[in-house]
Amino acid sequence: MKIFSRYAFFQTLKIFLVTLAATTLGFFFFSVVKTSLEGGIPVSLPLRMTPYIIPDVLSKTLPIASLLSVTLFFSRMANSNEIIALKALGIAPWRVLFPIWVFMFFVSLSSVWLNDLSISWSRQQMTRTLLKEFESTMLAQLRAEKRFASPDGDYVVEASEVSDDDLLINPTFTAKGGELTGLGETARIQVDYDAELIRVELYNTEFYAKNFELQFSKTFVLAFPLNEIFRSAYRVDPSATKIKEALADLNEERERNRRKLASTAIFAFLRGDLRETSHPVWKERKDVEARVVDKENRYRLIIPRVWASGFSCFFFAWVGAPFAIWFNKSDYTAAFFTCFLPVLGVYYPLFMFGLEGAKSGLVSPIFAWTGNVALGIVGLWFLKKIH
Repeated sequence: MKIFSRYAFFQTLKIFLVTLAATTLGFFFFSVVKTSLEGGIPVSLPLRMTPYIIPDVLSKTLPIASLLSVTLFFSRMANSNEIIALKALGIAPWRVLFPIWVFMFFVSLSSVWLNDLSISWSRQQMTRTLLKEFESTMLAQLRAEKRFASPDGDYVVEASEVSDDDLLINPTFTAKGGELTGLGETARIQVDYDAELIRVELYNTEFYAKNFELQFSKTFVLAFPLNEIFRSAYRVDPSATKIKEALADLNEERERNRRKLASTAIFAFLRGDLRETSHPVWKERKDVEARVVDKENRYRLIIPRVWASGFSCFFFAWVGAPFAIWFNKSDYTAAFFTCFLPVLGVYYPLFMFGLEGAKSGLVSPIFAWTGNVALGIVGLWFLKKIH
């Protein structure tokens, strides 16, 4: 029995490592090309981000390699009548499958860690790398075109010249469609990666805002959120180990916002001026509340999500191995796709239903496990069939 178990384990491991290497390489180059095309940046930049891209790629390829390895090996084993030989010796198929399940359990734990690393550290580092390139691109555009505008056009920087040490000559900075304008002799633009701000430091400035009188200042610093000027495809969430602190910060932000809303409403009622409750500031604070709720739902989903996504490796193998034995065909490719397409059609829609439902607050975050539960039930059915 131990000989059969070792044989099944090492053969599956060999196929798993080969398929993991092949799929990871393919997904990596696809990710590099996609990042380059979407960001309009040279391919060399995503290649420099290889250490940050790999965890994200591995979190996607581990489940595929898990399913492919068990499907290919046990299809071959069943087609060679080795399963029939085992049954003739009085050995139940599950005893051969058990070491594979143990191995896939540890693969799933690795996948959980990679999923958590991907949505936090990897995306943070990729965004920071792109931001550094963004700062260079902004200055290069100002040198060439004398003008730079944010994607939505809310922020515009113009300069007659940019010196070798990145100093803007005769700059004009306009924000929010003209609500805020600064004109200076010189200026510097700096990206604060830690605070996620873009700082515009204007020297000898004429600064004015809508509905305010003109002001003069030797130096004036304007700071704006990066996410209003730089659009990153990578949304960075806190790691699973920092969810408690992140939720506490959100709760504190929500309470501050609610106190502001309450005080605004009370003063409006006391003065008898209910129009103030429809003021843009009131709407803006309600938007803040909505964003906090959205973040809170997303943060509460992180732990169930990374565990459910990570353990898809185990459940793919849980279904794939008994299915391959039951299918019993010599065409291994057909066996894989016959298993993979229903898994794709069952697991991913249920998984996405759980994610989107939890993000919107319609269902509990535990629904992220819906796809895995469905695969667990299907796997039990196939186990019964092969026994």
